[in-house]
Amino acid sequence: MLLLSVEAENGATLTYRLQKSRIAVGSAPSNDVVVTGPGVGDRHLIIQRSGDAFTFVTAERQTVVLNGERRSRGVLNPGDRLRVGAVTLIFRGMVGGELALSEDEPPRPPKTSVPSTAESVLVRPEPGGFSQARLRLLELFAQNRPDRTHQLIGILREALGEAEFALVIPREGGGPAAEGAVLASLWSGELPQVPASVLRELAAPGKFVIQGGAKDGGTAFVAVRTPAGSLVALVLARPVGALGDEGVALVAEAARLLGLFWEQVERLDASFSSWELEARHRLEALLPGTSQAIQVLRDGLLQAARGLEPVLICGAPGSGRTETARILATLGPVAGRRVVIFEGRDAPLDVLRQELFGPAGKPTFTGSMGGLVGEARGGLLVVRNVELLPEPVQTELVGVVKTQSQQPLSSTTTRWVVTCGEDPLALVQQGKFLSALFMVFSSRMLRVPRLEERREDLPLIVASLLRRVAAEQGKNVRGITVECLNTLLSRPFPGQMAELVGELRRLTAATADGDMVRCDEHVTMGAAKSAGVEGAEILLADNLKEVVPKVEQLIIDRVMRRVKGNQSKGARILGISRGALIAKLKEYNIPDYRYLRRRRAI
Repeated sequence: MLLLSVEAENGATLTYRLQKSRIAVGSAPSNDVVVTGPGVGDRHLIIQRSGDAFTFVTAERQTVVLNGERRSRGVLNPGDRLRVGAVTLIFRGMVGGELALSEDEPPRPPKTSVPSTAESVLVRPEPGGFSQARLRLLELFAQNRPDRTHQLIGILREALGEAEFALVIPREGGGPAAEGAVLASLWSGELPQVPASVLRELAAPGKFVIQGGAKDGGTAFVAVRTPAGSLVALVLARPVGALGDEGVALVAEAARLLGLFWEQVERLDASFSSWELEARHRLEALLPGTSQAIQVLRDGLLQAARGLEPVLICGAPGSGRTETARILATLGPVAGRRVVIFEGRDAPLDVLRQELFGPAGKPTFTGSMGGLVGEARGGLLVVRNVELLPEPVQTELVGVVKTQSQQPLSSTTTRWVVTCGEDPLALVQQGKFLSALFMVFSSRMLRVPRLEERREDLPLIVASLLRRVAAEQGKNVRGITVECLNTLLSRPFPGQMAELVGELRRLTAATADGDMVRCDEHVTMGAAKSAGVEGAEILLADNLKEVVPKVEQLIIDRVMRRVKGNQSKGARILGISRGALIAKLKEYNIPDYRYLRRRRAI
């Protein structure tokens, strides 16, 4: 098989693996290697094999620059560089065995030698030593398993431990690989872009593409094709330098097997889009709202559910970080995972280690562990408030998570989640969050917003929580009164979601079965008292420059709440123009009270 690379001026490299003895190069689509740009002819040159030698000849009136010398014909050796227009062809020679002959060239009989004695037989190992991996791939596709895509990536990772892999269905026209359907991934950081040029090159069979530096780094894109020839997915692998020719050949074999069984895998494998549709509906029910903050969180959870990489969830205390982790366990191709929670705290090292790792009190990087780490096998392990853990325990967690990420995927693979405060980078700078541990989890970060960032979602949140709380208490409530809802919406809830849930539980417990939830004097007076204390504190100040704006803000806020966000009506009551009111609403960051326009019970 002939390996020929095309290197553009910007350093991007495309590599062709060609099984022909006569290769046409030029700008026309009919060529075996298509090179476009200034100075490139429709058919610029022909590379021809003659025995074990390779020669080239250019078309009429065309020339190339061979290793710095202008030529119209010549002999090619591995490593030679041919300048064609603005691009460079790198002739890499034959790899992976003999070159397949074209149909018009008669096959040569294989060279054979008859050993004179039995002792002259030479036994050699398979190149690359991937026979066991190939056998496992065959066994994988002989079984009707619902996790074949994850297992395939796991087998490649085990055979090529220094490399990273992902299986994706790319977007039409290219784009970030993460925006397509990510079926399985063992990839650190963001998935790379899939340029439209890569998809065009892979449209023809018998090719794979290397993007970036092929020697040390770079990413290989290998096409997954159905028996009908349709490109249905891509296997991404990096770095190319860690794969080698035999490693790339193993990836290509895995892609061919997947393409042969694609229809069956697509029907049976749990990694496909059917779970994503169900997951989106589940997220909209569990995390209701239309605010930008909650939409970002839902999208992040959906992307995190496509893989098994460690996840960092940050947010204010009481905002629902642990509940977000529980929701994550219900999503994905393998949903319904067991959730094990470890509470991060400042406690003696021996106590924390025994709780995490079992009676031995230390992590074991081979074999199974005890403690909560062993209990969470096959499930999701949540380490809450990781910044409260002593540094030695955080260091040990780095080793455990890194070691498990190198192991092949299986039914016992653990999904790691840690939670921390709103600003993880500040915690790292303060020395509370170990930087090495942050780097392990930083590839997938989710932020749970405060209630103040999603005030417009509060009616939907209250309605959703009320149904859940009523089900917990075994009650049938008919809804909540408008007055009670408006009272709840006007409260600040400094305790975030935890405080709101506690208040709804208290109100539901005080509601008779079959009745509507009504706010009692405790809730109403609490809201009024909060506003009254704030007003009293303002009036105690003597500086008019401080008092007047704050009093103005309080009055505008009170009026806009009363008129439920109606700016025209509010401007008339306040005695100012609507434009002046809009400017002051922006200046004082007063909430949009249009969400109070609800005239029926929920």
